[in-house]
Amino acid sequence: MRAKFYGLLFLGLAATVQAEPFKAASVESLEQAEIQMSSLTKAMKDGASILQDGDLVAASAHSRYISSLVKAGESKFGSSIFEPLGRCFAAGIDARSWWSNQLSAVQNGGVERIPGSIKSSLTDYQANRSDCLQAADPAASAKADAESDAELRKKFGGGKECLTVLDYNPETKKSFALPKPAHCKA
Repeated sequence: MRAKFYGLLFLGLAATVQAEPFKAASVESLEQAEIQMSSLTKAMKDGASILQDGDLVAASAHSRYISSLVKAGESKFGSSIFEPLGRCFAAGIDARSWWSNQLSAVQNGGVERIPGSIKSSLTDYQANRSDCLQAADPAASAKADAESDAELRKKFGGGKECLTVLDYNPETKKSFALPKPAHCKA
């Protein structure tokens, strides 16, 4: 009896503990990004058929499902596009926006309240989906970083280390630029 109680307690704790969002491209982050993007794409396809059926209960449930996918993306990839894999989260926001615009159009007799909003959300989703999968893929990410670094080397005589880095002094409450290595141009 006691072992069963501790087993249930452990399962409860495991379910409530959130893992850190992925912070870099890796095999694991790519796998999770592919699962997330597939789930979002399928939800969007399923949403179209739910709207055709006109089932309000199913539409409401589907809204909750898409929101749960967005929350899952936030916990796996962070909540900002400024995080390394934040485009994976942004793709979920775009999918939810697409669904919301679809629902709004249905409620408005099949006419978009904001013309072009459905297409715009879909375009944003596709762009963030692509960026997400590239950012999560270790090979694609390394290639993009190398190309970016090569461009910086041409411009500034060095790579990322030649970019201006700002720091903050809490005592003076002022920002300041950290010194660059000697090999960097101006």
